[in-house]
Amino acid sequence: MQASLGRAGAQARACRPSVRSRVSRRTNVAVRAGVEYEALRGITVYKPNGDPVELLSLWTPTPGTKVVVTFLTHFADLSSWELGQKLIRVMPTLEASGVKVIAVGLGSSDNAQEYARTLRFPTDKLYADPVGSGAKSLSFNPGFLPEVEISPYAKLLPMLAGIGSPGTVQEVVRGYMGDRDSKPVFDSPTPFDVLGTGYQRPFELATLRLFNMIGVLNKWGELSPPNQALLTQQGGTLAFDGTEVIFRHDDSGILKYTDVDALLRTVLSAEVVTDVEAASST
Repeated sequence: MQASLGRAGAQARACRPSVRSRVSRRTNVAVRAGVEYEALRGITVYKPNGDPVELLSLWTPTPGTKVVVTFLTHFADLSSWELGQKLIRVMPTLEASGVKVIAVGLGSSDNAQEYARTLRFPTDKLYADPVGSGAKSLSFNPGFLPEVEISPYAKLLPMLAGIGSPGTVQEVVRGYMGDRDSKPVFDSPTPFDVLGTGYQRPFELATLRLFNMIGVLNKWGELSPPNQALLTQQGGTLAFDGTEVIFRHDDSGILKYTDVDALLRTVLSAEVVTDVEAASST
């Protein structure tokens, strides 16, 4: 009898869903649900035309209704540009599967309008958060020395060196060295094809970042947030099925934004996982 009970218990444990799994080389995952939806109650964001809207009113919170809500960094940040460019490419795939996409960036409605115009990001999916209420309510990384009242620009320099921004230095190096486990940055044909195809070639990502940096610097005044305290605030991504979180990513630092491929795999497979890279990065 005891042996039978032991076998039954073992079978039950084997069938129980694991709370931790791995969705990619760079992503650790764990189950969470519900808390984030409640944290976003009362959060107001603004359309590029300036109209206010309650964030949670943008989708119907019923089981089976999926939405990806990406909290970008400020609109003049390289992270928000790279992630925005990737989101534009995967939006058709998500929407074809009935998944709504919402992007909330740090800054004013005017900043959002210029961001959308420059990157050709759909304005009906883009919103501005001028005070960072969404990111703060979700406890996303505030950056280096958030309580110290010094110039945010002075805080950015240590973050670029990885202080208060785990993984940033490694990500910069990856842009130059290439990554055989990542997809190409540019579609073929491209000069980078001489280094091979089917992976991120050396200097390929660094080249995109150079182009983006030039674009940012040329429009810094139009894109950077009036509230300069937002310059160091990091973002993240949530995917909901109704009110339940099925995916979460917290940016650990600059350039450590959401792995869009991991997001796609999770949302389209409906596997309940949460990216906790920020908590596990060193």
